[in-house]
Amino acid sequence: MFGCSTDPADVNQRFQKELGVRFPILSDEGGEAAKELGILGDTGYAKRTTYLVDAAGALRQVWYDVKVDGHAAAVTKAAESLS
Repeated sequence: MFGCSTDPADVNQRFQKELGVRFPILSDEGGEAAKELGILGDTGYAKRTTYLVDAAGALRQVWYDVKVDGHAAAVTKAAESLS
């Protein structure tokens, strides 16, 4: 599991540390990955999106316009259904 943000790496590291996030947050500072995925917003920031990829590398589910409340539980349930 990892996160990715259009923020600079130092901002991501600070965010990760402050919130105790236990997975890496990568930096897509130029927004190239977000643009390729079609999730780069007009503001230059990526829209909150979650991709569930299985062990074989196949994309299994996508959540667009993610809201924090209940999202972790939904992703966990979907991931558990893969095994």
